[in-house]
Amino acid sequence: MGIVMNAATLAAKAFNPNPITVAIGTSVTWTNTDAIAHTSTGDAGGWNSGVIAPGATFSVNFPTAGTYTYHCSIHPDMVGTMVVQ
Repeated sequence: MGIVMNAATLAAKAFNPNPITVAIGTSVTWTNTDAIAHTSTGDAGGWNSGVIAPGATFSVNFPTAGTYTYHCSIHPDMVGTMVVQ
């Protein structure tokens, strides 16, 4: 899962791919390929990466099926959807 260059201006295109579908039990890793810091924060409070610096990564495991929406808490217009099946 990538956080793309100029992500702060890309809304639903900031996280790539978006949406993404993964299997139950998958660990998803966000890699910040942008030049500025971002976060991956679950809308329902399921996870909070804290600041992901440029070039850094953050991973979270999804043990339960469902649709999870998330955003960057620094740039709230950056949004994504994770479908776990």
